[in-house]
Amino acid sequence: MASSTAVKQKGKGISRPTKSVDTWKRKGLSICSDGWSDVKRRPLINIMGASSGGPIFLKSINLSGIIKDGEYIAKLFIKAIEDVDAKKVVQVITDNAEKSTHFKNCEWILKLIGQVSSLKNFAVNHDMALAIFQKYSELSLLKVAETRFASHIIMTSRIHRVKSSLEKMVMDDEWTNYKGYKVIEAKAREIKSLVMDDEWWDTIEYLLRCTEPIVSMLRSADLDCPKLHLIYDMWDTMIEKVKVIVFEHEGKDLITGQPNFFATIQGILVARWNKSNTPLHCMAHSLVPKYYYESWLKGESNGLRRLAPNEDIKISQNRLKCFQRYFKDPNDLKKASLEYGAFCCGNGYFGEPHVIDAMGYEEPLSWWANHGINAPLLQSLAYKLLSQPASSSCCERNWSTFSLIHSIKRNKLATSRAEDLVFIHYNLRLLSRRKEKYTSGPSKYWDLGVDYFNIDESINDLVELSIDEPQLEGVFFEEEVQDLQEVDIEEIEEDDL
Repeated sequence: MASSTAVKQKGKGISRPTKSVDTWKRKGLSICSDGWSDVKRRPLINIMGASSGGPIFLKSINLSGIIKDGEYIAKLFIKAIEDVDAKKVVQVITDNAEKSTHFKNCEWILKLIGQVSSLKNFAVNHDMALAIFQKYSELSLLKVAETRFASHIIMTSRIHRVKSSLEKMVMDDEWTNYKGYKVIEAKAREIKSLVMDDEWWDTIEYLLRCTEPIVSMLRSADLDCPKLHLIYDMWDTMIEKVKVIVFEHEGKDLITGQPNFFATIQGILVARWNKSNTPLHCMAHSLVPKYYYESWLKGESNGLRRLAPNEDIKISQNRLKCFQRYFKDPNDLKKASLEYGAFCCGNGYFGEPHVIDAMGYEEPLSWWANHGINAPLLQSLAYKLLSQPASSSCCERNWSTFSLIHSIKRNKLATSRAEDLVFIHYNLRLLSRRKEKYTSGPSKYWDLGVDYFNIDESINDLVELSIDEPQLEGVFFEEEVQDLQEVDIEEIEEDDL
């Protein structure tokens, strides 16, 4: 039976549950990091290990009084890699913050988001408006955390969902009570004009349709599960979906049309991809059996045939870079290249009907486990690359645990003590999420209310929502929340560690 010990020993690296060590040895892990400032404004870096077994909190580092240049950050990563064994580490994922840029063809979006925010703020900040709104709606309005990506889209989506309630709100007889207060009366008229404007709602619907493929892709990439091998195709598919929506809305032909708005959006998305894309994405993409399967290559109903990874020059160039870096021994490099050739061309065992048929329906990792024995080097590489996440979202989510423990009431906690408490709490919580009762029963999603939602009787309608919790967007939060119960840690079995 595996040991359940998960206690860190100072000066002796990082202690992990035995099963995690075994998983990392065979399938590898990703070192994820993100920066944050605690209640005392001390800069911290959160470091976690993410693998097919889920993310594990490793440590946080206090950077107070330290110049955080590239050289210093690199040393932190090197130390973290050495602590878990460099042979087990597949990639390093860091937060990649960017400054927003305004584009001429997107000005209508900025204007629309401003109007949505104005509507939400008026309904939330005025007691009478809020009372009227609550007469007609069981759904609360959302106050989305600004640190979450797609926060404005989530807020706009909620406004759209309560459209009927908002229309009833501004047409209610009590709405006329705003007369007599010049500033407020003018604002109330502006809000009523917006809500009763059909063209305004049509614009909101268009924005939500345009951004739905992008948000869906981000949601998928944001999950704490293996996604590295899917990102390349997900990105291409997302851009094509946006293109279809924009061209259809503007009545343009998909082949000959050139809408300026889509050109701007495409430029933004491609620039973002070029900044984030690495040879590892291409290598992982190349090891997904489905991308060589004929039905996938035929593409969608548009009749355009997709390229297999070995037919795409950019993917092939980046795959070669990965091969050369991973297989240092020339003989291993040669053997791996021959194995890949047999795999992508369907030679030998890879050409057997049942092997080819499994490409279309079997999960990539399972396919390599069942059919990769004749390509041992490629199979070993597939185990590692097909088990990695695509983002550092696990670090983002861990800051809520940190702020819960190192709060204003506990602001005298030393960073090292807070780190130890977070290590225990966060990792036990991750284990509890694997239990069936986490998604069903009276204590389902027990930790989300604590970490993501500011549920208070006086400000019941101000709910912070993260993009990674889509199942909670439609929840009506009552004043007395009884479903948020602490998980019984004693029920976490030793075998789960």
